Amino acid sequence: MKTLPLIYNPAAGGSGERRARRAVRALEGLGCLVEALPTSGTGSAASLARRAARQGAPRLLVAGGDGTINEVANGIAGSSTELGIIPTGTANVLAIELGLPLKISNACRLACQGGSTSVDLGLAGDRYFTLMAGVGFDAFVIKNVNPILKKSIRRAAFPVTGLVTFIQQDLPLLAVSAPGKEVEGYFIIISNSRYYGGKFGPAPQASMTDGMLDVCVLKGKSLQEMLNFWVAALRQSHVDSSRAEYFQAAEVAISCPFGEEVPVQTDGEIIGELPLKIRVAPAALRVVAGRVI
Repeated sequence: MKTLPLIYNPAAGGSGERRARRAVRALEGLGCLVEALPTSGTGSAASLARRAARQGAPRLLVAGGDGTINEVANGIAGSSTELGIIPTGTANVLAIELGLPLKISNACRLACQGGSTSVDLGLAGDRYFTLMAGVGFDAFVIKNVNPILKKSIRRAAFPVTGLVTFIQQDLPLLAVSAPGKEVEGYFIIISNSRYYGGKFGPAPQASMTDGMLDVCVLKGKSLQEMLNFWVAALRQSHVDSSRAEYFQAAEVAISCPFGEEVPVQTDGEIIGELPLKIRVAPAALRVVAGRVI
């Protein structure tokens, strides 16, 4: 039996080291040989994953949240190395999308013994994402969130920062271009999956296997329009078409007509600024899933 590399984030969910040790014990109890590889900062998970893929690892395990999983996916995208996920982060949105168990022992069993399937990834510039890319409002929120506040109140830091950002930040006009489609708005989400920040999202019909991205453009920026957008996302329904436009595309180009600095986030991490092209990378990742994708 080949040794399974296990990349883990010691800080995931505030107790990543302890949860990773539990995962190692569970995997060894299943008869797996495990090489535990802790991350050491931004970019290290991608480097560890890239090295494992170059060395021909047939399957790579990751214990962490969506940020760590994103990095690992960037390290092995396009390779034959399969990804098994053990959710241990504060938010485990991809695990929900893939139907993975959140209990560590069950997740380890599936990650070690389950079959794999191919899923699409999004590609923002040269950065892959598993879930979604956000341009404008949510990226400003992620950029502005205070690390101390995030550590103390965890996920609640984002709605708090969101309210402050909405009051203080004048959202710039954004332009979206796709084949046969030209749209302007103030907040854009490009979805590869149904879920955004939990079991909710603005693209309930999105699929990780259809070779397309689901694009939502909020055309207004008033408080009422923003609230309507998030209420609809929480209900997994679409905002009124007079306020938002939805369409599918394999590639979009996004810019700010007035040249303002506008951040872009993918899977909850800031990756750069506009202008940017975002496209789908069909079947770019082999991943162990708990349900039919």
